[in-house]
Amino acid sequence: MKIRQTLLLLGLLLFPLALAAQDAKQALNDQLWEAARKGDAAAVTSLLDKGADVNAKFRYGSTALFKAAERGNTEVVKVLLARGADVTVKDTFYGASAMTWALQNEHFDVVRALIEKSTDSIDEILLSGARGTKLELVRIATDKIATDKGLVKPEVLMVALEAAVTSEPKNEEIIALLKKAGAVPPSAIPVTVLDSYVGKYKGDPGPELDLIQKDGRLFAQRAGQPPVALMAFDRVTFQPIAFDSISFKFKIENGKAVAIEFKQGTNTTLLKRQ
Repeated sequence: MKIRQTLLLLGLLLFPLALAAQDAKQALNDQLWEAARKGDAAAVTSLLDKGADVNAKFRYGSTALFKAAERGNTEVVKVLLARGADVTVKDTFYGASAMTWALQNEHFDVVRALIEKSTDSIDEILLSGARGTKLELVRIATDKIATDKGLVKPEVLMVALEAAVTSEPKNEEIIALLKKAGAVPPSAIPVTVLDSYVGKYKGDPGPELDLIQKDGRLFAQRAGQPPVALMAFDRVTFQPIAFDSISFKFKIENGKAVAIEFKQGTNTTLLKRQ
């Protein structure tokens, strides 16, 4: 009985100390976030030396690396990375990472620092650069590809090249970098084949799409929205040049397109020709 009473008393005495230690750690982490926001690399280093958690989670699961990347505080980003910041963390609201914010705000030095830590976002960098006509992003991606040809799949390079070729204004230097990295254009589909796909397709339930052929290219259009250019992977499979995780696969019966398998992410909807 005395042992139990002693342990209980010890626990009661230590509990406030544990709470105080927890509060002190939280205070350090909060200061780390603020220092990252301000771009104070010296303060970030000092706080980490004092025990701040480099991967402490804040609102929606974001970390100090998110804020530094969003603000373009490159030196802070480098300090955090050197001290073990996890570049793969995604927040619980947008599903965004530190790289997402760096790309959105065009902080190219931050992008380069992050990609040196992890190449997981190489596709995102390459496609953002090609689709947005941002030469520096394409250069960052192709520099990494030059050291490892297997970093990016051929189909991703193909989409990037198509995006660059069809962009306005067109940047010939971007096109040259992509071709040097191994990008090749998609196979040309005969206009007669494309014409055979033209028409209205509707899901039950599901979206309604108009397929249009113009200047040897297929476009998909929803009511009230501008047409979206499609790129061919083969004679029946197409993908929007401007979007990922979407594909159109035509179902052919007796030589005629009768439906489209419209895939978005993991969901597939059958759109029947009207």
